[in-house]
Amino acid sequence: MSYSDQLLQGTSLTEQAMLRDFEALSLYYEDMQIPSKTVEASPAAPLPTLVAMVDSPEEDKPWIFTHSFLPLDNETAEFTKFLQFYCEVPGSLEEIDRLTLLEGVNRLNQVLPMGAVLLVEPRPELELPLMAAVRAVQGFPLDRPIDQGVFTEDMILMEMGCQMVVLLMDALRAGKTVSEAFDELIQ
Repeated sequence: MSYSDQLLQGTSLTEQAMLRDFEALSLYYEDMQIPSKTVEASPAAPLPTLVAMVDSPEEDKPWIFTHSFLPLDNETAEFTKFLQFYCEVPGSLEEIDRLTLLEGVNRLNQVLPMGAVLLVEPRPELELPLMAAVRAVQGFPLDRPIDQGVFTEDMILMEMGCQMVVLLMDALRAGKTVSEAFDELIQ
């Protein structure tokens, strides 16, 4: 029995179909010269995931993009598979005033080209501080492969979102107001 069986009950999406799509996405990443790897389902993560390591402005802190399919039932998604794009942007946000941080995230969410910025609470067990993440979900026809052009454009927009997060958070860490940070961001 597969780990995904219970999560995929009531949906037309199968683990095999996810793995096929991840094979194609790996080829798309290869075309972009980005390394990627499929992580098979396990007790800790019951659905397969695709992981890609994208270069960031800071060479020692690459962006790790993860992709997974949302296991929506047929009543919710009869003809569509929903691919999630997710990236936690490295860098602690602990030193930024919480209200300033929330104002910045809110304002950034109004201008992001794709997805939304989330705050990821600290995870002391993994020695991870408060961080920002960018998340988006894109629908694709259930019965067809994921279109390479759409996927590549989505990745470009996600990278742009991550870059915007980095610029905003660096400005806020430097003591700038949200308005000052956005003035720098749009230059």
